Amino acid sequence: MRAKNIYTWEDRKAGQVMAGRDSLWDALGLSWREHMVISFTGGGGKTSAMFSLADELADRGKHVIVTTSTHIFFPQNRRVVPADRAETVKKFIKDHAEWFSSGTGRVLVTGCPGPEGKLKGMPLSEMEKLAGCGDILLVEADGAKRLPIKIPREGEPVLLKNTHAVIGCAGLDSIGRPWEEKCFRWELAEKVFGWQTEKKLITPAQVAQLLVSGQGTRKGAESMEYRILLNKADDESRLSDAAKVLESMEAEWKRRCVVTSFFTI
Repeated sequence: MRAKNIYTWEDRKAGQVMAGRDSLWDALGLSWREHMVISFTGGGGKTSAMFSLADELADRGKHVIVTTSTHIFFPQNRRVVPADRAETVKKFIKDHAEWFSSGTGRVLVTGCPGPEGKLKGMPLSEMEKLAGCGDILLVEADGAKRLPIKIPREGEPVLLKNTHAVIGCAGLDSIGRPWEEKCFRWELAEKVFGWQTEKKLITPAQVAQLLVSGQGTRKGAESMEYRILLNKADDESRLSDAAKVLESMEAEWKRRCVVTSFFTI
């Protein structure tokens, strides 16, 4: 069974605190739109966050399509429709009317069968057609080789043209660790940000800058609703690191940041 802890940075009389929240959707504070498209970028727990949000929305009666523009592991115990065309998904929905006609929310996963038991993205033109198949389309739009942070190269991330919101993710297990160990495409750090990374450890201030920069995790999302998700806050030390990252951000970004921990019980 999957569980989660959720926190946001709030002003209290005693000062700024990490306050617990019950809902990831509410903590994100996104404005609702019909047939929303939300993309997840960066590293550090995108898939866990995406499915957690999908389940929350389904519990609220929403019909959710989950897919990827890169690769994800084939999800277990999920209804999966292997497809390289949106029409295949639409036909499935038509043939299984109970999935999208009852008052109960549903989560449907789709993508092309890929190597090593993974699902990969269907062509972008087809993915964009998925937006009308349910109430909300969640897209894992960035690959990071399971590393907690990432510096995007040219052409990354892959955002659909009808994307409404982007959630930029980072894992707190990157803090205090070597760049070459915990950052995907770490070799771009000097070119993009002017950082010397050889034999250096990743700092909270660098993670903060990476997350808010239009050359980093926010790349391509400058005109969209953007939220930050700091994941893997699994203990007090990680929560302390999250606070250090937030302290390095300007106030507007602190208000858009959610701290999470997803775990199995």
